[in-house]
Amino acid sequence: MTLPAPIRVAALVIRDDAGRVLCVRKVGSPRFQLPGGKPEGGESAAAAAVRETEEEVRLTLTPDELGYLGVFTAEASNEPGFQVTATVFIRRQSGTNAYVDPVASAEIDEVAWIDPLDPGSRPLAPLLEHEVFPALREREISAIAVFAGANTGSNPANLRLADDLGAALARRGITLVYGGSRLGVMGRVAEATTSAGGRAVGVLTNHLANHELRYEGLYQLEMVETMAQRKQRMAELSCATIALPGGTGTLDELFDQWTTQQLGYHSAPIGLLGVEFWAPFVAMIDHMVAQGFIRPADRASLVLSDDADALIDGLRSWVPPIPRWM
Repeated sequence: MTLPAPIRVAALVIRDDAGRVLCVRKVGSPRFQLPGGKPEGGESAAAAAVRETEEEVRLTLTPDELGYLGVFTAEASNEPGFQVTATVFIRRQSGTNAYVDPVASAEIDEVAWIDPLDPGSRPLAPLLEHEVFPALREREISAIAVFAGANTGSNPANLRLADDLGAALARRGITLVYGGSRLGVMGRVAEATTSAGGRAVGVLTNHLANHELRYEGLYQLEMVETMAQRKQRMAELSCATIALPGGTGTLDELFDQWTTQQLGYHSAPIGLLGVEFWAPFVAMIDHMVAQGFIRPADRASLVLSDDADALIDGLRSWVPPIPRWM
């Protein structure tokens, strides 16, 4: 028997400051679901999610405010015998929650803020219960690729950032993946990690092994032939990226990860540690946004902090930007 084609919809996750999700219950339905519905005509999925949200709960957003959660399929809540495939977006948090008073409108009978970790007795649509709510859990990060300078630089504050990051990685049981050298800021973060009882994995090219003296406290060292292989292997061994202060090599590694993230080759979060050091870089990125060369969503995807633990927390709760060609 041929199964009917799934019902395709777009939906939107809006969270309050407590992490609860705005859910709606349609007239005649016992189950709560996300605001959303079917795209109309040539409407994009993001535009459909925004339009349906405004119609259903009277909240006005724009696609630029959204991140991308994914595409999920489950049993349809209101159409027995059918499946629903939903492209789900998530409103990026902006520090303060502007959406505290949604109003049931159109075909919506009830709105509720529901904790995805403890929904209580409210009946939920299968898509929400079995797909979306589990996807909202913070990501587990077991290893982070750290890019940093092979020189110490002239500002001691940058070495303190390396010390703080290494200590945080060790404390949280996160493996450091880095360039394998004992020199500069990169060597400092490795020393800080291992001296605090953490694990460091190095990836070094055979050419650089003659110049960047390898750090002897490594848990594991991998040798490769080219810089491209080095970056690729570091990405394969890690779940996220953090850039510490550095020079052209650090920028090359950072831009490689950020570009491939924008193109959809990976969905690993990227963080910058050191607000003062990265301020000119961020200003240049903002200029490129203003000139129309970088999307605001891609600028917003970079996590920036002075605090190592806060940065790691930001990477765990990171929301990917909407794919470029969606």
